[in-house]
This record gives sequence, structure tokens and C-alpha cells, in this order.
Amino acid sequence: MSQPDDRLHAALTAYQAPDPLREALAAANHPDVCPGQIWRAHIPGTSLMVLIVGDFVSGSGDVVVATPGESPPADSTIDHRPVTTDVFRSLTLWPTVRGALHHRVLDVMAEHSATSTALADQLHPPLRVVPDEDALDPGGELLAELRDDLARLQAAPAVPRRTQDAEPRPLRLPGTARKQLELLIEHGGVNQHEAMELLRDRRTLTPEQARPLEAAVGLEAGALPSTAGIDPELALEVEHPRWRDATRRRAAHTGQSELAARISLAAEAYALAARESTAEPDWRQRIALLVAAEP
Repeated sequence: MSQPDDRLHAALTAYQAPDPLREALAAANHPDVCPGQIWRAHIPGTSLMVLIVGDFVSGSGDVVVATPGESPPADSTIDHRPVTTDVFRSLTLWPTVRGALHHRVLDVMAEHSATSTALADQLHPPLRVVPDEDALDPGGELLAELRDDLARLQAAPAVPRRTQDAEPRPLRLPGTARKQLELLIEHGGVNQHEAMELLRDRRTLTPEQARPLEAAVGLEAGALPSTAGIDPELALEVEHPRWRDATRRRAAHTGQSELAARISLAAEAYALAARESTAEPDWRQRIALLVAAEP
């Protein structure tokens, strides 16, 4: 390499894109999921490329497994479709290795082109009759591995969702009625009407409300009765692929699992929204504010 080339290489290596540019590029790789996109699905120990072939509803939709540069032996009769896309010179689609997948396991979008969209259209809806497969087919082992990998991804644990309790759980706080009301408003992140409903046992604290309240009155975590799980809309947002890098950083920094990091991020977003008067919080915005403040 010549001296000018050395200088150019050093300059490119040292270059750091401005924050707005890096954020824009990251957002471009984490859009809302829709048919025609090719994503990497990943959990520790398992990764697959998948083509999105169905609409994602409540974070879940139909996918077909794809393998870049890997296909069954030439004499295999297993249904597979070698294709070329705008990104992949060699990609094999497996129409019989498909199923519903949640966006919580999607990692990075690799392609969304006219070519990949046309392939998704061809594979939707699914085959009505699944062809018989020879147990001794030379591609059978690869097929079984792909199905096992897809099953592991489908079984990835979700952020627990809150469900409405059949009966509100009674709340007991120290102090006079006025003092209890002040505690709830100041530390529980509720307004006066909600605080009265809680004190009259007409509703139950959420975990996000209970934890700071417990700390304020000197109780152990979990001492106050609370509903289980995260607000469903908040849980859906915190599981979106756009937050995977952030939750992984948080997990690495705190020693938590990725699931625990998602739950803690959601709890902080809920607490942030609770201090505001907005009836329907913009969870994406709240999470973005928290992520921007993290190291």
C-alpha cells in the first residue's frame, strides 16, 4: 500500500460518524416489521435468516426460513428454492420451515427490496398441502436443524404482560389518610383520583408504582400488593428490534439477562410516563429518552 493509501486507510479507520447520522443509520436497520423484509433472528446460541411473508400483528407474523449460501445436496427432494436477491448472491428459501415468529427475536434487517417483496408474495399464503418428506433424504438433517432452530426462536421468553386482576388487592400504607394520599401521589406517580381509587381498594398498584413507594416508606421490594407484568403496549414496544442494542448494552453493564434488561427498561419508561399527565404515553419516545441518557 502506498503512503497516500496508508493515510487514507488511517483516516477512514479513525472516522466517527456524527451522532445524528449513526442514529439515522441504526433506525433504518430497525423499521417496523412488514412482509418482504429479510431479517436475522437471534437469541444466544441460535441465529437464522428469515423472510417476512405475513403481516405482523401485535408483534408477531409469519416467516419462512432462509439460508444464505447453504442448500441441500443436489439429489435432495426436499422443497427448497434457490434464489438471488439484491443483497444475497445465493439464498435458499425453505417453504416448509415456516411459522409465526415474534419481533422480540429479530435482530437486524438485511434487505427490503422489490425482489424480496416479490418472493414474500409468492410464499403467501402458505402451502395448503405439505409434501411428504423422505426420512432418509440427504437434506433431512439440515431440514431438521432448521426446524429446531426456528422452534427455539419461537420459544424465546417474552416480557410478562399485565392482566387485569379479577379482584383489586387491598393496599395498606402507614400514616393518616392524608399522608397516604400524599405518598401515593408523590412516590406512586398517580394523580389524586387514582390515589383515591387505590386507597378505596378499587384498583391495584402496578409493580412500577409499587417499587418506588416501597422504597419511600422503608418496605422491602414486593411488600406492597401489585399486579404482575408490564403494560401490554409498553411490553410490545420494548421488545421491538429497535431497542435490542440498547437492552444488550444494559444487560452487559448490569449483568442481567436480555429479558431482565428489557423489563427494567420498561419499568423505568413507565415510571417516567407516570410523572406526566398524558393519558396515552408515547412509549417509543419514553424509551428513547432513557436510552439516550445511558452510557
